[in-house]
Amino acid sequence: MKLYNISYFFREAFSSIFTHRLMSVAATGVIMACLLLMGSFTLLSVNIEHMLEEVEAKNQVVVFVNETYTAEQAQAIAADVKAVENVVDAQYVSREQALEEFRVELGEDSSLLDGLGNDNPLRNRYVITMKDQALTQQTANLLRKVEGVADVQSRADISDKIVQLRHIVSAVCIVLILMLFAVSVFIISNTVNLTIFNRKEEIAIMKMVGAGNGFVRAPFMLEGMILGAAGALVAYLLQWGLYEYLIGVVLADFSIFSMIGFGETAGMIAILFAVVGILVGSIGSGITMRKYLRV
Repeated sequence: MKLYNISYFFREAFSSIFTHRLMSVAATGVIMACLLLMGSFTLLSVNIEHMLEEVEAKNQVVVFVNETYTAEQAQAIAADVKAVENVVDAQYVSREQALEEFRVELGEDSSLLDGLGNDNPLRNRYVITMKDQALTQQTANLLRKVEGVADVQSRADISDKIVQLRHIVSAVCIVLILMLFAVSVFIISNTVNLTIFNRKEEIAIMKMVGAGNGFVRAPFMLEGMILGAAGALVAYLLQWGLYEYLIGVVLADFSIFSMIGFGETAGMIAILFAVVGILVGSIGSGITMRKYLRV
């Protein structure tokens, strides 16, 4: 494409934006609002995923070593435990360490353990980290077959529910984003339609003198892309401010909510907004232009 054509397209696009300022602001506002909703659902999904990962971390598989094994024998089976499929790591916890951790968990009630004296009822154990939580039950069954393992404590039902919930959250988020994308394209195409309607005679004349569809369409597509990019930028800044306000002020006193910082998702949100904003603007303009090119 020739350079003077590109220059012409940009001049026409910006001229149309400033000439039809009200429509341009309306189109930008529509894109911005839809992107804010998309961003909010995305951040909600990411935070739910983060919370579920924390729950998974607490949902540990514990391998209890045979009571007749000494501390040395208990530690000697570490290699066999780690060799089990789906096991990423196995942290050895001695009877004494387990008792101290239990004492810390009891807090003010730790004095209840003083009556035990030197009699420690706890067993040497391994705390297992798995690669895939969905395979909790299968992993527990394999661990029970390791020589020296007396019992395995796992909550496969909790793991299964967490995995199902993660899939549901991801699916719902994707569906909502696609729906918002479709709604955005529909609204922006109707908004841009008002702008193009005022220039239908100009478009007809250009077509009659031999201008190709691509040449006529390009300034409007570029206009839509610029409006989309503008809406994406405003939406990103608003999303950033609103999210920081939410976790810094609204949820500051609710320690039960562990939300990730905006900085951890800033790149993903920026790319999402830029791509969706530009696509919505260009596709919306392109759809609207089709009927005006039939001359």
